Amino acid sequence: MDRTLISEFPAFAVGTDGTNWVLGGTDTREIATQIYLQEMKLDLSGYVQSDLTVGFRRSFEQKGGLDQIFWETFDVNGDGIVELTLISSVPFTDEQLSVAFASNPGFIPYSVGGAFDWGNFNRTHIIHGRLEQYFPNSVIGAGAFTAAGNAALLHVTDNYFSSLEPTAADCLYCYRIITVPRPGDKISSGVSNVKLPPKRVILDAFTVEEPELEYMMRLKRSYELANQV
Repeated sequence: MDRTLISEFPAFAVGTDGTNWVLGGTDTREIATQIYLQEMKLDLSGYVQSDLTVGFRRSFEQKGGLDQIFWETFDVNGDGIVELTLISSVPFTDEQLSVAFASNPGFIPYSVGGAFDWGNFNRTHIIHGRLEQYFPNSVIGAGAFTAAGNAALLHVTDNYFSSLEPTAADCLYCYRIITVPRPGDKISSGVSNVKLPPKRVILDAFTVEEPELEYMMRLKRSYELANQV
């Protein structure tokens, strides 16, 4: 049976007070310096109780407005913004989410050892994944980077890495991680505001009743994967 699963994230906004970023909205929290998180869950327990597998044909995103940045001065070498959107069949810790933009989950991490907790994720965990990197549009509708101005943000990187793997998990974990530059001084230098619109992730899904043995193996694997991370 066809299903449409939807994950909704609110708008994101930060403004500098001269020293620190101040959040301008709700349902967002800071998980590390200059790294912010929005999260929600999609409940699939009803399908699991009915012994149904949830599969996915495709996933896509919608945004409800403009990506914008405002500055007193802008440093092209370090003032980019990164946005990572994940829908996973297993949960992440804040520490894992805070480094996920540097080495996207489901891939071999840059370094197996070291101080970072990359987690033990593989491709099948990540139902939907998208990494976006933004810089200001310096050609159309932008002020000079050496004086106060603002601009729409343009993609420099736009990578999808969705597995669309069928799952018997009872929940999908939805995350939107946003990294921003250092806050400006609000007087003469640095970024003063960052505004990203609300985002919606739509999963074109279906439920199917698999043969008992196949379903039990998938259910077993869902619990195994959840316990490996």
